Amino acid sequence: MLFFMTYILELQPARSPVYRYGLSQPVQTLRFRSAALAPDADWQAADAWLAATFRLALTPAALDPLWTAGEQCVAQWAWRVLQLAAQLQRLARIPVFTPGVITRLLPAVADGWQVEAAIAQVAYFPAADVTRCYEAAAIVLSGYLANPGHFAASEVLYRQLEATLIGPLCRHNPTDDTTLSLLAAAAAAKLPWQHLGQGGYQIGWGGHARRLQQGGLATDSMLGIQVSGNKVLTRRWLASAGMPVPEQRLVATEADAVQVWRDMAAPLVFKPASGEGGQGVSVDVASEADARQAFRLAATVAGEVIVERQVAGDTHHLQVVDGELLFVMRRRPAALVADGRHDLAHCLAAENRRRQEEMLWWRLPPLPQDQVATACLARQGHDWHSIPPAGTSLFLRDIPSNIDGAEDEDVTRLVHPDNIALACRAARRLGLAMAGVDIISPDIRRPWHENGAVINEVNHAPQLGAGTLYRRYLPAMLRQLWPAGGRIPVEVYLGAAAALATARQRQAAWAAQGISCFICTDEFCLDAHGQPLAMTGDAAHRLQALLLEPRVQAVLLVSNGRWLVAGLPLDRISRLEVVAETPCGQAPVDAGQWLALLQAYLPPAGEAQQ
Repeated sequence: MLFFMTYILELQPARSPVYRYGLSQPVQTLRFRSAALAPDADWQAADAWLAATFRLALTPAALDPLWTAGEQCVAQWAWRVLQLAAQLQRLARIPVFTPGVITRLLPAVADGWQVEAAIAQVAYFPAADVTRCYEAAAIVLSGYLANPGHFAASEVLYRQLEATLIGPLCRHNPTDDTTLSLLAAAAAAKLPWQHLGQGGYQIGWGGHARRLQQGGLATDSMLGIQVSGNKVLTRRWLASAGMPVPEQRLVATEADAVQVWRDMAAPLVFKPASGEGGQGVSVDVASEADARQAFRLAATVAGEVIVERQVAGDTHHLQVVDGELLFVMRRRPAALVADGRHDLAHCLAAENRRRQEEMLWWRLPPLPQDQVATACLARQGHDWHSIPPAGTSLFLRDIPSNIDGAEDEDVTRLVHPDNIALACRAARRLGLAMAGVDIISPDIRRPWHENGAVINEVNHAPQLGAGTLYRRYLPAMLRQLWPAGGRIPVEVYLGAAAALATARQRQAAWAAQGISCFICTDEFCLDAHGQPLAMTGDAAHRLQALLLEPRVQAVLLVSNGRWLVAGLPLDRISRLEVVAETPCGQAPVDAGQWLALLQAYLPPAGEAQQ
């Protein structure tokens, strides 16, 4: 289905981050050639196909009114390539949240046109990976325009892209879905961020920044992270702090498992000592045969198996952020909802067809129709030929899991304050700034010490992948973690000696307010006390380095402006001032030119400045 032709001519990464064209991410230059385009290309149909197939919210192309009809046709094609390539990068977990801009159209000598564009550059992602995404976008769009009928079966296209592009890129990309979701929310909220390498990111500047990796914060205790990954250790830590946990034993052999089953009152739960997502977990283990089978299942996931007394109730996921509750989700097993008109087999097929229509990378797992699901239905008094009343929800699994799916219900407004306090205590015990505390309770509205609720486990990072209700709380999470919007004041003073003197006065004013303010000039840097600060690199590199430093609460940039023509290493400044050398003197030479360039970095009119 894909038509192979080389479209990408050159990708020219910037040696250091530079923001231009009003874009929210640093830019690099991409040059590519256009396909042979029909002058009557149906862009409306192409947009509908891109929206339906790739869930793209397309924005109109910015067309130069002086462009010829041929140039406008090429620009229409190129703009859609940029938007599709950005989406492909996000699917590969490369955090690109702006499609970029078309900067030039150049007629090619042989055929077609050459397009030059400024696109997002994310540090430490290989240029070859980025190029592959733009090449694929050009191939897919050109192929669709040439023969739309060949692209009617989106599943074939999904599988080709997964096999040749998305899958291979994801396998060596350490950025996870949770981190990508946080970065997308940060970009939407205009919080600055940058990649530090190996899937580690910093959101915010200086003293207002926080760093994260794999959904966890740098302030999380490393020991606490390791403990949370071990269910037995987690239980011991919580129990020693007087928190409720289920009675459990650790076994390594099937014979030991049977003996524990005999010693403990049924029903029991068997689960791997390590692992996640509900793999290898068996509940309602009430016989010796069940115990043997449950042990074997759990042992396929981990060498040691936990046997614990089953606690009545549902799992409630309490997400704690910086010592405060963010949300509570009641997690129940994957379920099928009857429509009241068709049997359950028909309802399941219809639901799975609906899920299949979603883009491959955003799909929920299909609902199962196996022996386990059949047994679950039987325990609820139904089989696949039953026609229950409309709206009846029937479980197809005994426990919620990331593999078979789960039904999440937001119960944040129902949780009892004592249960909130318990979750926050558990997070503090493990030293986790972000922790998902799972409490099994028959009624989360009642305090844990009245109804036998227990803490089942603690997870050090939230799961914010596609299709989860948790993502609705991302804006609130950002406000909790970055209450000041993540930015510190960055002021620019254009000039020479007088500009430095003005900056020193400004630094003294900041210091009087208890603000740790640093100065960066074209030649050197000064610390918060006005003393020389030894740093390597040019002014752009040193300014970027200051924004990575936690002790920096404000930065004053003093420059003659000449290097600024290439763009700043940040997307926004809070103040801009041209300083003449004498009270009645002239502004620096070319100050007007630099002023016009830098004004694009000031906040929009009406938006609060730092």
